Amino acid sequence: MPNRPKIKKKPTPFYYGWVIVAVSALTLLVAFGTRLSFTVFFVALTAEFGWARADTALIFSVSMIVFAITSIAAGLALDRWGVRVVFAVGAGFLALGLFMSSQIDSLWQLAFTYGVVVGLGITILGLGLQAGMLANWFRKRLGLAIGIAFAGTGLGTLLLTPYIEFLISNTGWQTAYQMLAALALLLIPIILIFMRRSPAVMGLYVDGIRPLPSASLHQNSPLTTNWTIKTASHTLSFWLVIVAALFAIGPLRMLTVHQLAVMVDAGFNSLYAATVIGGAGLVTAIAFILFGTLSDRIGRRQTYVIGSICLVGAIVVLSQLQTPPQPGWLLVYGVLLGLGEGSRSSLVTAVASDLFPGQSLGAINGAVGSAFGAGAAFFPWLAGWIFDVNGDYNRAFLIAGLAIGVSTLALWMAPVIAERRERSRSL
Repeated sequence: MPNRPKIKKKPTPFYYGWVIVAVSALTLLVAFGTRLSFTVFFVALTAEFGWARADTALIFSVSMIVFAITSIAAGLALDRWGVRVVFAVGAGFLALGLFMSSQIDSLWQLAFTYGVVVGLGITILGLGLQAGMLANWFRKRLGLAIGIAFAGTGLGTLLLTPYIEFLISNTGWQTAYQMLAALALLLIPIILIFMRRSPAVMGLYVDGIRPLPSASLHQNSPLTTNWTIKTASHTLSFWLVIVAALFAIGPLRMLTVHQLAVMVDAGFNSLYAATVIGGAGLVTAIAFILFGTLSDRIGRRQTYVIGSICLVGAIVVLSQLQTPPQPGWLLVYGVLLGLGEGSRSSLVTAVASDLFPGQSLGAINGAVGSAFGAGAAFFPWLAGWIFDVNGDYNRAFLIAGLAIGVSTLALWMAPVIAERRERSRSL
């Protein structure tokens, strides 16, 4: 492996990169609190309109198809126009789509308002673009920074899912959508005031640490290679990361959409089940930080394996829920789900950022986001179709477990192939 540059500290009392992390976490709290609360709306909408589960799950899949199609374009926009403009536009789309969703009375209308408009907003504020932006601010502590920011997704589930269930039960799903729209609207001034593209625009250095002048002269260092999406796409490592991403989020979003329905079918009270799902969000928030720190110390791949084991365990527990309900097993499921969620997107995007640094990280992680979206679009619909045909989710659970294995193997091999490529170049 190439030698890392020697560094010396620049004496600053506080590094502004942590403000960027905090704002990133807040935007993800709202964006993914919206996305991950779909399981609550799923139950309410199927009950009110009598839609089939596969058809209702298709709404979520449409949003993920939009995510898959537009993530690279959103990443290119981020690289060109900067984080403040692009993220403010994303928050605007999110607010507009959520308010429009509160006015729908048919499936096709929700497919447009939530699937397309909300989907576009979440894409722009999505994990890949956030990780690419954070990689401009951090290198040594990138895993921790991404982990803290992505903890916002877990906090969104913790804070919003039970509250949305409460609103739906007492005032209706329309009010719940309007509340989420108001939260999205509040993001715009926060983004415009606090977000910045990179430390350079503020006269700062990556990690808040100034490198020695000689440190940037090592041309083979991965820290100085300026990858573009074109050059990255010519490597096997890039496509292994894409495969890992494709099968990383799909099983998770299958659970996001269908978990509450599975719990209600097993006899659990919907508010209790939604509270457990919200509690899983707290575990997710902690897991993002824990796994981010752990990945900086023992490696991204090893940490990802631990998360994969937890996620498979969650699927096994959910598949075995029985009537009469046993609340203890639901708590076990919530813990395992939170640990699994906290190891997926953050580690895949961190690996992509490690392997392909440069000025095109927005586009590269946008491609990773497209793979996230493709898997997340397919798996929820597939699970709904399997249920409508067979009356249970057993085959869907099995497919999800296999997908987790494929994702884990692909992410394990990507850095191995990259190291071999670097060694062959240095000979």
